[in-house]
Amino acid sequence: MKKTNTIKFSILLTDIFLVALVLVAVFLPFLITWYVEYAGRLESLATTVMVTCYPCAPFTEMTLFYLRKVLKNIEKGEEANPDNKKLLKYMSLCCVIIALITLVAGRFYLPFFLVAGTFLFLALMIFVFRNIFINILGEK
Repeated sequence: MKKTNTIKFSILLTDIFLVALVLVAVFLPFLITWYVEYAGRLESLATTVMVTCYPCAPFTEMTLFYLRKVLKNIEKGEEANPDNKKLLKYMSLCCVIIALITLVAGRFYLPFFLVAGTFLFLALMIFVFRNIFINILGEK
């Protein structure tokens, strides 16, 4: 698979995730209510999940938009575009914010601790990739 095909596929996946995020945000109350009833969980779980997920959604959306911009820059052959470093930094920061939100929510629903750890790891990975961009392409 050529480089351009891989990048186009990555952009397509990013677009699919953006659409999925919107759908989940719209249908979250119905989905979580169904889950609580089906699994026999406490009704407070639905509130906890919605109060956690809705503040995370804009940061997730921003991260996906930033990723899409980086991929579009790479598709145009602009790997050394200074915006890429800035966008990767913003992506990492969004992941840290999501991690903090879910870390607080973990007090009320333990699986959110796992989500917080995952987003902290993702923030670290993006930060490392940003540093690779800087070291390989040079500081501008």
